[in-house]
Amino acid sequence: MDAERTEAKGDITLATLRRYAAALGCELTYTLVPKHPLQRTVEDRAERVAREYISRLFPSAKLDGEPLSCKELELAIAELRRKLLDGKRPRLWG
Repeated sequence: MDAERTEAKGDITLATLRRYAAALGCELTYTLVPKHPLQRTVEDRAERVAREYISRLFPSAKLDGEPLSCKELELAIAELRRKLLDGKRPRLWG
């Protein structure tokens, strides 16, 4: 059957699935299921955003005219991560 072949290859479209559902008297629904709890996803994203932001600043990041140490960078990342988590969440995704 053509439907089985396209589905097995991962090529089936939503339009095709809707037609099959209608022919079977069914309603098509699809769901995205997170791999991890939402809180972990948000925290991981805040960490990633904080690290990306601080890494862009790293070449010019100075504290009292001196380059930041690894410890100071980790503290800066942790502080930015905390602010991101405490602030408006859309900042994490935009």
